[in-house]
Amino acid sequence: MSEDRAIVIYPEYFDFNLNRSQGRKVPVNISVKKPNVEEIFGIVKNLGSNVIKSSKSHPSNWHSELGSISLFYEGTKVSLLHKIGKELKIIRKTD
Repeated sequence: MSEDRAIVIYPEYFDFNLNRSQGRKVPVNISVKKPNVEEIFGIVKNLGSNVIKSSKSHPSNWHSELGSISLFYEGTKVSLLHKIGKELKIIRKTD
């Protein structure tokens, strides 16, 4: 992936309670219940550069105030999402 465009990550990408059509982007086995931006920020601050928290919401869940994170990452968005999902799972210690 090129360095000219930031990757935006929303907590909805990792929410166990959402379907893929509702915004979840990772498999159920690495998703957690009600992820928050603070947890995700703690994971990604060492993975990418120029990591920024924002109050912007997911387009399909615009009324929520979960926020988002943008960062530059030297890989694909899918690989980044899987790394974050696995770390969230470890942090939460859920099955």
